[in-house]
Amino acid sequence: MSQYEFEGSNEGDWDDGGDLAWNESDWQAFLRNSDKEVARFITSYNQVKHQDDRLDAAASLMGWQRDDWSSADEIDFDENDLPMVKPMEMEEINSMDPYTIHRHPIYITSNALFSYLRASWEQLMRKNNENNSVDLVWGYSVSLADAEKHCIMAANSLDLGDFLLAVCHFKKAHSALNESMRINRLFTHHNPKKIKNYHEETIMRMHDLREIWLRVMSDCRK
Repeated sequence: MSQYEFEGSNEGDWDDGGDLAWNESDWQAFLRNSDKEVARFITSYNQVKHQDDRLDAAASLMGWQRDDWSSADEIDFDENDLPMVKPMEMEEINSMDPYTIHRHPIYITSNALFSYLRASWEQLMRKNNENNSVDLVWGYSVSLADAEKHCIMAANSLDLGDFLLAVCHFKKAHSALNESMRINRLFTHHNPKKIKNYHEETIMRMHDLREIWLRVMSDCRK
């Protein structure tokens, strides 16, 4: 059994109070709930994907605010309001789920959109009479994985408050995704209707990933 604490210094020194002990079963349940949040975003996105403002509409359905994406705003308290702030009871603290990167909107959206890109590509290639070159397939897989890796690293940087580091990771993710988009247009399929629909759906989601990153990068630079 491990001890997980809410507050700690950057040097790795941990406070004695406010710790939360979870066993493996607790964390497995937490991960299942995380997967449900990803699935909920997929459902929300699909409901509004034909709207011009689909990202904002999907975020609204998820209950997200703009500040939730970048976590760039600090909370300021007026001195006159401080007496009104009530401390949380220990029982209430212990009943809360711990905050991890799995709950960050960037993690949830990237997990959902990249999962779609992988699954749709696998489905396209599973029953394809056209021969696409091995180099093309490998290049797409590598660039897509690289884009997702840097996206997750950016989300982690946002969570730690390293906003300019997040920008650097988003730029690397952007470059890798551009390569994925280039290669994606080169895939062929014996069914013209199927490849047309595949290109439309995947390109839309790739553009939305880039739009999310550009918005957050803009917030981080302010």
